[in-house]
Amino acid sequence: MISHRLLSRDTIIQLIHQIDRDQHLLFYSYLTQRKEKVQFIGQYIDNQLTAVLAYFSGLSFPAFSFYRIHHQEISFQELIAFIRATVQLEKNAICGTILCHRDLQLFQSFGLIAGTPKRFLTMKHQDQSKLLETNITELVKENEFSEVIDFLRKGEMRFFTRSELERCPFLGIKDGREFIAVGGFHFYDPQLVELGNIVTRIDYRGKGLAKLLTSKLTQLGKRLSSDVYLGVLADNLPAIHVYEGLGYQTIAELFIVDFTLHN
Repeated sequence: MISHRLLSRDTIIQLIHQIDRDQHLLFYSYLTQRKEKVQFIGQYIDNQLTAVLAYFSGLSFPAFSFYRIHHQEISFQELIAFIRATVQLEKNAICGTILCHRDLQLFQSFGLIAGTPKRFLTMKHQDQSKLLETNITELVKENEFSEVIDFLRKGEMRFFTRSELERCPFLGIKDGREFIAVGGFHFYDPQLVELGNIVTRIDYRGKGLAKLLTSKLTQLGKRLSSDVYLGVLADNLPAIHVYEGLGYQTIAELFIVDFTLHN
């Protein structure tokens, strides 16, 4: 018997303790920091939870995270149909998520993928000795938020939200009074530290500014947690080289995916 329902608080807590955070960082963030704005829709087969498709309403596009419980069989078509009825997005809405290769194939088999998936790496900091010292970064002040938001949007930071700037420390590098590089976090607390929103103005790239910013942000993250993460597109080889030089290692290879709930 197949059924679908919103997950209970107890089930969410159980998943937090069961999940492999390194391999499912996005879903872990939904279970923890983002949970207040998330609907967790679970599929049950014979009263056994088999899969969860979680909807987050806090971004500029419909954002989801998919989690399959171990290697159990699921009825994916029925799950998608239930999501359509529950979330009720516009029929032509383009949704976003991050999937492992196996789950990407599942979405593809039902004709849900829109556009070309982008290979994406989750990296984790492993070597403290490779971090650099710098005194050219400065903390972004509240009266500079509007300027930084414009800077990040020009840098096409699709996953940036103002709440991250308000909740997490952001750092900048200036030339005179203008920001030429900015960086911050997606998450910054003991549950999860993930760097993000790191942008250098195009005419200042290649000067090592992003490396200094990333190093300083990593040091800030290490004050809260020994586990500090970041994500990067797999074809951004210069950035990967910078991160590896600072002691980061790839722990998961995934795909950023646009998809629709209507095949």
